[in-house]
Amino acid sequence: MDSVKTDRKATLYGRNGHAEARLVELSTQGVGVHSNRGARVGTELEVEFELPALERFLTLKLTGKVTDRHNAGDQIHLHIQFNHLDAHSKEAIQDFINYKERLSKMSVRATS
Repeated sequence: MDSVKTDRKATLYGRNGHAEARLVELSTQGVGVHSNRGARVGTELEVEFELPALERFLTLKLTGKVTDRHNAGDQIHLHIQFNHLDAHSKEAIQDFINYKERLSKMSVRATS
């Protein structure tokens, strides 16, 4: 699985300030967020969020460019592709993805 759905609090930082957001999708390549404030495709943003990963809660602050923007109900969906992911951040995100995949498989088994 390349990405997982999630619902976690996030903060977006840009040149013109910051905005609260919801992290709705996560991969080692980037994130999908919903926010009241939008940004143009090509805009560089920093996204900060917390993940339960590597046996503790980690706060990640990652920089990327907006590659997609569209309306999502009363919010704006932004996809942010990471510019560079250091090894520790990549390991943390992959650990969280693996955790979500295990939960999904357990849920399927429980309903079978």
